[in-house]
Amino acid sequence: MKKTLIFLLVLVLVGQVTAQQRKGEKSKEAIAIGIKGGASLAHYTYKDNNDLNALPYDTLLKRVKPMFGIQVEIPLFNGLMYVSPEVAFAVRGDSRVFQSATWNTNVRYRANVNYLEARLPIAVAIPAASWLKPYVFAAPMFGMALPTVGPFNSEITQSSLDKPQSFNQTAVAVDSSNMAPYDYGFTAGAGLRFLVDLKSFKMVVKLEGGYHMGLKDTYSVLEQYGEAQATNVQAYNINWKRLNRGIEASLTIAIPLDFHGEDDCFYWSEIEKKKNKNRGYFGF
Repeated sequence: MKKTLIFLLVLVLVGQVTAQQRKGEKSKEAIAIGIKGGASLAHYTYKDNNDLNALPYDTLLKRVKPMFGIQVEIPLFNGLMYVSPEVAFAVRGDSRVFQSATWNTNVRYRANVNYLEARLPIAVAIPAASWLKPYVFAAPMFGMALPTVGPFNSEITQSSLDKPQSFNQTAVAVDSSNMAPYDYGFTAGAGLRFLVDLKSFKMVVKLEGGYHMGLKDTYSVLEQYGEAQATNVQAYNINWKRLNRGIEASLTIAIPLDFHGEDDCFYWSEIEKKKNKNRGYFGF
């Protein structure tokens, strides 16, 4: 089913490009390549376990997780719709506080899990002005859990808030024994798309806010079947599903490309556009 949908999407894209090439007309929209950065307010939700869901969150700062990546924006239907494949690095997890009767202390449970995610945002835009388009979007997502990457530790820790000298558990590295190796789900939200004209070139700036919803249980299979000891059992219970959630905010900056229909060359400057104004190509 997924392969069929991807195939149909490719057909639509090819049809749009071919039709406009044959017409030899300028399009107001062009394919754009850019970088994306932002942050998420991440947490876990425990399906059908109200006690775990009711655990208080840690401080706001400790819940903020980074995310960044690259994106290709492909306009459809003269800019009324955009398909924007992207690859992103995102940190997910949770940070909660609970009372431990075993250790007689308030314990901070914190999980930082790195993911490499592939997304396919599909946006529907409302042209408000020549330089501004509000839009709504939805994006299916598939992610792979990663080990520690540079300064971004992928680990699970517990530490005492009021008796650090009596209890301070060493961080446990995230691997296949305590975390599912992949995740899938979707993100949906809204954004503002700005077209910035800097005379020598144009730039697309997008501000987005959305909600991420993971659909895959993040407990490892080894934990679920008792082949590996569950880590930090005081903070969760593997009899319930633990799902990724998060509120996301991001900024994307992209440079439009002008596609020349005759020789398949890309032109970046306004000078090249003027030289080729009588030839069919895509661009702003």
